[in-house]
Amino acid sequence: MSVTVVIPNYNHGKLIARAVLALMAQVPAPAEIIIVNDASTDDSLTVIARLQAKFSCIRLINHEHNKGVVAGMNEGLHAANHALVYFAAADDYTMPGFFAAAKRAFERYPGAAFFCGRVVLVDPDGKILGFRPFMQPAAHSVMLTPAMVRAKLKTSDNWSVGPSVVYARGRLIDNGGFDENMGAFTDGHMVRLLALQSGFYFDTAVVAAWERYPESYSAKTALSTKDNVRLIGSAVAAVKASFPPDIRDAYADWLGRRLRFNMARLWLVFDEGRVDSKGLADVLQFKGAARSVLGLCARLPFPRLAVLSWMALVLRPYGVGAILAGWYRTKAAAAGDTASVAAMIADARARSM
Repeated sequence: MSVTVVIPNYNHGKLIARAVLALMAQVPAPAEIIIVNDASTDDSLTVIARLQAKFSCIRLINHEHNKGVVAGMNEGLHAANHALVYFAAADDYTMPGFFAAAKRAFERYPGAAFFCGRVVLVDPDGKILGFRPFMQPAAHSVMLTPAMVRAKLKTSDNWSVGPSVVYARGRLIDNGGFDENMGAFTDGHMVRLLALQSGFYFDTAVVAAWERYPESYSAKTALSTKDNVRLIGSAVAAVKASFPPDIRDAYADWLGRRLRFNMARLWLVFDEGRVDSKGLADVLQFKGAARSVLGLCARLPFPRLAVLSWMALVLRPYGVGAILAGWYRTKAAAAGDTASVAAMIADARARSM
């Protein structure tokens, strides 16, 4: 039950040491860290060399030409030597106890395809912006079987946030690794497919910090209408081609509406305080009255709340009960976790300075 960590890196020389130091502070520490340097033009190689001198478990794969994040993930996956694999972003960092919790879960449920927990969303200064996922699959830590996943997907979704997921490497290999055509949704597609095949373990603990970084892969994708529309189409097609027959058609429809909603929500997160109603309408694929009302919502005194409410009303992406439960759990968890998580964030940032 040792963990291989794969870190795709492109021009994150200023951040990667923080990610590695947080990983090496895990108990147990990762057995190996594979850094896939994707033809960085900054001082990444110098920083990585210093880290290798300090930690013998670090292996470097260096690209002379840029191949992209997903290609780096797959290369690291196939180079890994251990049963569990974690894909870390250079601009995110793990919280204490993450790998220990994952190891316990896999030891208890060896058939699980992956482990996931909650993440805290922070800005580059370490300020807490919120917690994810908004919709937890359960109010407590639990192993979700494929049958439970099928039932819950009718009203809820999006339970696994990338920085919180530890995979059973063999399950990923069996499914051919990550689809490079899926872009930023490649891990989202994979966790859904794996959940339906084998189930997964969800832990309510906050296990990682996801930094809202303006140049991050998710931010760039979220702010590109072209990328969003292409990604949604690819995701729906992939579901129809690869998901179990009993759920693929219904879920393809649900996913299309949910992705439009989620992409627009991320647009609001990353778009530096503005509400770009035209861009949002394009991502949501709203036309006619739906598009006009969205524009009106963006001009109201509380534009974000108004826009989110209108998006939810038109798309009906999730069950009302699931939304209310998500809101309640998020608020309750934030009230209980903020102080302790803030201390962990401060410690992780201090260790990297």
